Amino acid sequence: MLENLAADARQWLAARHHVDYRPELARDPQALRAHLYKTDALVVPSWLRVGKPLLDFAPRLVAVGRIHEGGDNIDFEACQRRSVRVVQASSATARATAEYLLTALLTLFRTSGNLNVGAEPGDLQSPGREINDSAIGLFGLSAPAQMLAPMLVALGARVLGYDPTLHRSAEIWTRLGVHPLSLAEMLETVDAVSMQTAYASRYRGLVGERVLQSCKPGQLWVSASRAALFDLDALAQALRSGRLAACWMDSDDDLLAQPGCPVRGLPNLRITPRLAPRTQESYLRGSWYLADRLHQTLEMSAQQGGWKGTATKPMPLG
Repeated sequence: MLENLAADARQWLAARHHVDYRPELARDPQALRAHLYKTDALVVPSWLRVGKPLLDFAPRLVAVGRIHEGGDNIDFEACQRRSVRVVQASSATARATAEYLLTALLTLFRTSGNLNVGAEPGDLQSPGREINDSAIGLFGLSAPAQMLAPMLVALGARVLGYDPTLHRSAEIWTRLGVHPLSLAEMLETVDAVSMQTAYASRYRGLVGERVLQSCKPGQLWVSASRAALFDLDALAQALRSGRLAACWMDSDDDLLAQPGCPVRGLPNLRITPRLAPRTQESYLRGSWYLADRLHQTLEMSAQQGGWKGTATKPMPLG
């Protein structure tokens, strides 16, 4: 293990398999490679890249696990070619992320998008807004959005939505109380957007100049998606021009830390380092899910003489 599980889950797993917790190896590539040859399952942090170069040193590996959702650091195709199962508690952090997005929305509404409010006495130039009777757009109907929608409805918001992978006639829209629209229709209508679209390479730069030009002037955005989904130059321009009043991004994407990043230093942009999914409760849920699925995979591997499954996509909790 390069990342630890909750104590009870780790003890449960250790009672059934040999568990070696060595977090220091994650930052020592040479030492890690030396240990991988006898490793059957690996629990990795979100920033450690798992691809062919690492897998080549792990001939016995049958499973790679991550406690938190997201697979930006894992090459699923390389794992599939090696019949390495990727285990992620993809729903364990959904409520944590939904609550974080709701907190960000409430903060932006109450401060009218002024992210520096409270820094100086009297710096609130206009009263904030209540989220009741507002129109909120859900950009992506991933698991966090499915948690967030009922929260917004309960607060009196009108919730609209768009997901590039879902048809408007899908039953889930009605069940959640969300009115589906095209992307342009949603952006022209809503007061704020919550973005939680799952990343895929074909969506890179999806939120660019054309999309942002459709936004209602003064719109507020919060995002728990990867920064790579944004054209950062276009986002910077939208924030400078006032097309977007403010944006709150929860992302540890390397793009945001690069020198010359166009959105760095903008006063109406707040970036937090992937805090949304990290709560005590989500950590506990994710740990137990991971312990259980790793145990199942190792048991199956022992029975079959090696894992032969192809389930390399993140699996839902439960």
